[in-house]
Amino acid sequence: MPPAAVPRSRPDRAVVGAGIGLAGVLATQVAVRAVPGYLPGRAGVLPGVLLWWVLGAATAALLVRSANRRAAAGLLLAGILAVHTVAATGPPQLSDDLYRYAWDGRVQAAGVDPYRYGPLDPHVAGLRDQWLFPDAAGCAAIERGPHCIRLNYPRAHTIYPPVAQAYFTAVHYLPGPPREHKLQLYGSLLSLALTGLLMRMLIARGRDPRYAAFYALSPLAGLEIGSDAHVDVLGALLALAGLAVLTRRRLHPPPVPPGWPESPSSPGAQSPTSSESVSPSRRRAAAAGALFGAAVAVKLYPALLLPAAARRRPVTLVGAALGVVGLAYLPHLLAVGTGVLGFLPQYLDAEGYGQGARFLLLVGVLHLGGSVAKAVAVAVLAAVTVAVWRTDPDRVPPERAALWMVGAAFLVATPVQPWYGVLLAALAVVAGRLEWLAVAAAAYPVYVSLFTDLPGDAWTLRVASYAVAAAVVLAVTGLRRRYAVPDSFANRDGDRGRPALPLDSGVPVPER
Repeated sequence: MPPAAVPRSRPDRAVVGAGIGLAGVLATQVAVRAVPGYLPGRAGVLPGVLLWWVLGAATAALLVRSANRRAAAGLLLAGILAVHTVAATGPPQLSDDLYRYAWDGRVQAAGVDPYRYGPLDPHVAGLRDQWLFPDAAGCAAIERGPHCIRLNYPRAHTIYPPVAQAYFTAVHYLPGPPREHKLQLYGSLLSLALTGLLMRMLIARGRDPRYAAFYALSPLAGLEIGSDAHVDVLGALLALAGLAVLTRRRLHPPPVPPGWPESPSSPGAQSPTSSESVSPSRRRAAAAGALFGAAVAVKLYPALLLPAAARRRPVTLVGAALGVVGLAYLPHLLAVGTGVLGFLPQYLDAEGYGQGARFLLLVGVLHLGGSVAKAVAVAVLAAVTVAVWRTDPDRVPPERAALWMVGAAFLVATPVQPWYGVLLAALAVVAGRLEWLAVAAAAYPVYVSLFTDLPGDAWTLRVASYAVAAAVVLAVTGLRRRYAVPDSFANRDGDRGRPALPLDSGVPVPER
């Protein structure tokens, strides 16, 4: 008798689809990098970036859906490395901030306090070179007019806080490729570290670490960090590290409802778990506070996490955060006094917050103006802060409460800069509230429309961008409340070998 035919295993369709999606992400990234023009003045990048968001999210969902965890993890790792490799193949794409980073690092290496002089001040004329201050041929090569300068706001003192300044100085001294690529390299390394931290935090919460792909395959990682090397990734890394230190989790099997078997029946399936938080010790709270303080001293907006993090041991945590911020600013304060504020007050006015025009949803949807819009913005953020502070940390974990704070600030302040969304996206992944990624993506149409002409009315596009994102958040939140199912049983959908993709992505729901 002929030997029996060995059955061939069926390919994992989710992995195959994820591979196709990853190829689409990389092709879109290459196409975005190929759009001609100088930095923000590239109208053609917007469709590509929005397509990148869609393909990245779809690929991440397929990776999470795959039953072949090893293949999915390998594909994710390959994708992360490929995205950052492509990102480093050229100059920055949408922002010239990294040139200011390089200048600030150079100034500090020369022994000059970065808050003392602007780049055009005669006292630092000897530090200029033809990379940051090109001659006529150099300006023509980057499609700029004569006497161009790569630095933004070249007459202004730096705006970046002291821990960011320490990072710029460190990068100046560290080895690496020349010019832009050096900052891109260290930005990518920080992005990889953030992705690894997200995976670790997801595992600690009894969830699938592959959810980190929703950040790692997005334009935030590949464009804002990999290409444009924004220091915001350092602030997000420190802030998430503070949450990780603060929120030690105790994992335990969830209760099994009547009618369900005690364990999954399919081979290789894993029992879902739930978790409960453990009140931090004073030492742990102090360490978390120090990390939050360092994050605030990179970019100021991580201070939004403090009300969520300080619901337990507030004096210790907030005291440590303020101590780190104070110590970071102290040497500069002694050197230049109030000059440590740099360009910040003028920057807020330039962004439209002084007049209240930047609050797109308040002005464009509610038709509030000027002082009224500013008053309502402050009132809304104050109300969210009080609501977060009064929540029970056992029912609302710090990462979710922090997401409420940061998400509310985004919807109220409607920032132009897409790179601010790195922290929001990281919190959305850890908190299992992926709908907030729509808010992080909403800044792109606003940002591009400020620098180049787009079809239609630019104001309507800006307002609509954030309005649609807010609608997505409200709609998904409503669906989650209406069809609330304990996440411990969210994967019991008849296909036990394949994890489902529930609305809240596996965040445990406290027992009532």
